[in-house]
Amino acid sequence: MFKTIIKTALRVFWKERAYAFLNILGLTVGLTASMLLLVYIDGERSVNQFHEKIDRMYQVMEHQNYSGTIFTTTANPGPLKDALKAEMPEVEHFTQFTWEQERLFKLDGQSFKESGRVASEDFFHVFSTKFIEGTKENSLTEPSVLYISESLKKRMFGERQALGASVTVNGWGEYKIGGVFEDIHKNTTLEFDFVMPYAPWGERNDWLEDWGNNGIRGLLTLNQGVDYKQFNEKIKGFVKEKNEGSVVELFVHPWKDVYLKGSFEDGQQAGGRITYVRLFTAVGIFILVIACINFMNLATARSTKRAKEVGVKKVVGSSKAQLIIQFMGESVIMSTISALLAGLLIMLLMPSLNELIDKQLTFSFSDPNQMGTLLGLGLIVGLLAGSYPSLFLSNFKPVSVLKGSFRISGWSNGIRKGLVVFQFLISTFLIIATLIIHDQVNFVKNKNLGYQKENIVYLPIEGDLANEESAYLFMSRVLDNPNFSNVTVASNTPINIGSSTSGGYSWEGKAEDSETLFNVLQVGNDFIETLGMEILEGRAFDPSLKSDTMNVVINEQTAKAMNVENPLNYPVTFWGRSGKVIGIVKDFHFSSLHSSIDPIVISLRPESASYFIAKMSTNNTEEGIQYLESLTAEMNPNYPFNYRFLDESYENLYRSETTVGVLANAFSIIAIFISLLGLFGLASFAAEQRIKEIGIRKVLGAGIVNLIMIMSRGFIGLVGFGFVIAAPLAYWFMDDWLNDFEYRIQIGAFAFLLAGFASLIITIITVSFHSVRAARANPVKSLRYE
Repeated sequence: MFKTIIKTALRVFWKERAYAFLNILGLTVGLTASMLLLVYIDGERSVNQFHEKIDRMYQVMEHQNYSGTIFTTTANPGPLKDALKAEMPEVEHFTQFTWEQERLFKLDGQSFKESGRVASEDFFHVFSTKFIEGTKENSLTEPSVLYISESLKKRMFGERQALGASVTVNGWGEYKIGGVFEDIHKNTTLEFDFVMPYAPWGERNDWLEDWGNNGIRGLLTLNQGVDYKQFNEKIKGFVKEKNEGSVVELFVHPWKDVYLKGSFEDGQQAGGRITYVRLFTAVGIFILVIACINFMNLATARSTKRAKEVGVKKVVGSSKAQLIIQFMGESVIMSTISALLAGLLIMLLMPSLNELIDKQLTFSFSDPNQMGTLLGLGLIVGLLAGSYPSLFLSNFKPVSVLKGSFRISGWSNGIRKGLVVFQFLISTFLIIATLIIHDQVNFVKNKNLGYQKENIVYLPIEGDLANEESAYLFMSRVLDNPNFSNVTVASNTPINIGSSTSGGYSWEGKAEDSETLFNVLQVGNDFIETLGMEILEGRAFDPSLKSDTMNVVINEQTAKAMNVENPLNYPVTFWGRSGKVIGIVKDFHFSSLHSSIDPIVISLRPESASYFIAKMSTNNTEEGIQYLESLTAEMNPNYPFNYRFLDESYENLYRSETTVGVLANAFSIIAIFISLLGLFGLASFAAEQRIKEIGIRKVLGAGIVNLIMIMSRGFIGLVGFGFVIAAPLAYWFMDDWLNDFEYRIQIGAFAFLLAGFASLIITIITVSFHSVRAARANPVKSLRYE
């Protein structure tokens, strides 16, 4: 029987090869798109999941309450680790680690600039790593012993053993290699090629030992059976007990959720990447549904072609069950062919997807899980797509079929029309969503931030340039080049400040219960001029006035927070220095547009700077960068030249939105393409069914345009009905998405009108192909039909 089903299926495919091609193409494209999305979603969900203790791993976090506004951070005070381990028996291991840092390693006359972390002793007991040299036992307890990755070991030592070898870490002295660990899993949010012990770094950053200061990150594991929610209730007031007047509420967040569910708003977990995972899961399902609908529509539309076959088979003894198995078999064979073709397409498209999302996802026919998923998906699609046509075709009555009185019921036509409406509902929804995402991404990229981000280049202050005298010489030589008009230094870039204080900034009359978080930017002379910020009142820092090292410049939000009649020239104290407010700058965006503009204090402390920031005066970017590279090589020969443009860094803040926009574009086009395949097939069938009507109308004088409109009218109505349903759904969904942005576009009518017009034109063009061909046919041949 199985052999007969295959033979029959192949004969049918060959006889109806145009429709078989449309079906296979639609299913192939649908399976390809859905499987690509599935691989992407699986990659997103697998981030950080490789840890052996993933179900017991938690990020230590804080809710900080500032006058009713809750700010959530991963930064913790330095003493927290020892205190929590000593007082909370639920804690198994607790490690503290820094943000990613760069160090210059020197070995045998060669230099290697690498990225890694500083961490405390429990790090390798919490973070799952396998050692290929040395052991994790007693790791990071010795102040002059560090640990490196396998790839770093190969770069530095080649095939030689690294364990016990000595290396020089620039600015930190001699270290021994205490172990070599396997390269960190690619699907991680915590990357590093080396881990250095905490003690030396902690001595240089003793400000962290104050319970009121935050900076270090914490990661812990709880003992088996501990409920982290109950643990959170227990530690909620832990920091407040150690630091009277603290606004901190301590809690732990599951490490397995940090990547997808790491966004917090007003103290509650809100959105994050999980929103996009859910979005693309829905898109993948919708695309498969559209492909299934195509199959159902084309199969039922062509049912009259197979009506006699069904009638004859029933007369000679075929049962309804046998016919259902036959038609379901044809559907499954077609979907299996589509799945195999989809596998080839996925392998071809995977490099482009990886480039877009900046990941290293893979797909292979040799992977049993992936192939099992693809073939299983193909089988499910085949069974779903073939279910309705199988039942529909097997229900034909042989008497009416063989008498020639068979007609497709109005109910079947209604089902087919409903499926077409659903197809275009989804397609229109995706078009509208794509247009709105595109507009929002353009809005954030082109918004006036309150400073100039174009033609601004920045590079780290490190090595020999960290010397104050060398730094000033470097800046003067930059200004000697005509490609640069301004140069300054800063503790960070204006889009990634990363430093803040609450009690460190005060003024006369500040209420004792006033808790406001002030962002902090420490800069050199000419910073405000270099970035083109607007001074609303007062002035910028004056290099001729030494007293300006005591003074500050604030933004409008800080002026409001101070709540004094005239903050200009008002006496203030900032981190131990008493001075005054000499200037108020117009509010500028120093974080993503997801967040509102917060208070900021800018102080003249070039000694705390970490970056040179230079403004290019010409469009000769290449020549300017070459000059910076040669100057860096001359004045800081041990360090590689490393620079970035400010506008590129700003765009990286919206990498997720940009990626979503591109993916939405691609999958909207795919959904429309699949829908059009179905529409193309249905229009062809409709033209065949109305061939005599077209011939008569043509004889009576109807022109091609009249015939196109007659043929298109029904389809336009279906597409229009789909649009009417899709428009409010798209508005509701996209308005909710835009609410994640503090600064957003307002949804206008343009996106909806463009989507409706595009659907209309696409429908007319698709249907017109068959209408024109039928209208141009010789009416004599049309009327001789049958």
